[in-house]
Order: sequence, then C-alpha cells, then structure tokens
Amino acid sequence: MSLPEIFHVNNGVSESIGSVRNGKLKNGWLIPYKGINFHYFSPFSYYILNNGFMNSSVYATVTDAYKTCETTCPGKKFTLMECTGKHGGRMLIHWTHQNGTSVDFMVPVIRGDESGNWIDRLGMLHYLIKFNEQGQFSLGHKTVIDFETIARHILAIDDAAQQHGLRIRKILFNTNLHDELFSTPSGKILAERHLRFIPHLSDLINMVHDDHYHIDFEFNP
Repeated sequence: MSLPEIFHVNNGVSESIGSVRNGKLKNGWLIPYKGINFHYFSPFSYYILNNGFMNSSVYATVTDAYKTCETTCPGKKFTLMECTGKHGGRMLIHWTHQNGTSVDFMVPVIRGDESGNWIDRLGMLHYLIKFNEQGQFSLGHKTVIDFETIARHILAIDDAAQQHGLRIRKILFNTNLHDELFSTPSGKILAERHLRFIPHLSDLINMVHDDHYHIDFEFNP
C-alpha cells in the first residue's frame, strides 16, 4: 500500500481545471476505500494507480448518494470503480476522467435472491466481463444486472448533485441496456428527469459500458 492513500486527509476545496479529456485536479479528495454500503473495486487502482480521487463537490455528491441508498436500497452493496488520479491528467485505460468530475460505478448484480457475488471482487478484470442485451452475465445467465437498484442509485446521485452545486452532465451506459433500465419502476421516474443518457455510442464505447455506468458532472452556472 502506498503511504499517500493511508495518510491522506481531505480538506479545503478542490479545483477542476480543463475538461474530462484534457484537464487536471488540484486538491483532490480521496473517496474512502470502504463505506457502510460501498467499497472501491480494486486495491491496485486505489493504492498503486492512485485513481480514487475526485473533486470535493463530486465527493460530497457520491457519498451523500450512498447515504441515501442506505434507505432506498436497503441491504444493497455498491461498488465504486475508477475516479481520477491524485493530480488529474491521463489515466490507464481511460480517455477521460482527467479533471475530477468523472466517476465509474459498477453495475449491481443479483443471482436469484442474492445480491452480488464473486463478480464484484474481480478488481481491474471487471472491465473485461460482458452482459447481454437483457443484462444477463455472459458466463452464467442466472446472474443479472439489478436495473432497479441502478435507477435508484442514479436518482440519489442526481438529488445529491443539486445539493452540492452540480448537475449530471452526461451518463454513458450501454445503449442496448437502456430499455431494461427505464422499464423498472424507478427507471420510469428516472426517465422523467430527462438526464442526458448518451443515446448513440461508438461500438467500442458501447461494448465497454455494460459492466459499469460512467457519470460526468459539471458545476451549475
């Protein structure tokens, strides 16, 4: 483990400079590796690549949303994926995530009546797993994406963002899975908010956004 993460203290206000594709982060805040109902997906990404940082307002949004989900999604465990490097800039396997306003969230899954399984513990390998257009895991169709929980989580994120001077700029999620998401009870509420789910993605971008949903935030003018 690297000492910067162990002894890092969040204080002050972050500054996001430039864009998600060409930017940097000053005074980034480090998300806890583990919380009451969430954990970071990879010790290698967190402690070695230093990719658990984000803007302080994004931090407040993400952690408040998880707090809300303790009530709206009781018993559910969430997994946070990559955020931004300590000082922003280019990251391994990402074209964006450069200024502290981008966060990846692992899709929650269910298998029968159980929430989560070994898929949640794959670390960096999680980016390689695949789900079909019905949200079924490619190597075992009994494991499926929990679309209702995704919708409740994004609703909580949207509410929290507005409390912290932010708004959701865009959401990247495999377009073949949009119908499944918006057909759930909470998904119907989510659709009414008209958040910017990108409707058309290149084949490559679409392919790599079935296991997680990527959210970019921006500051309200």
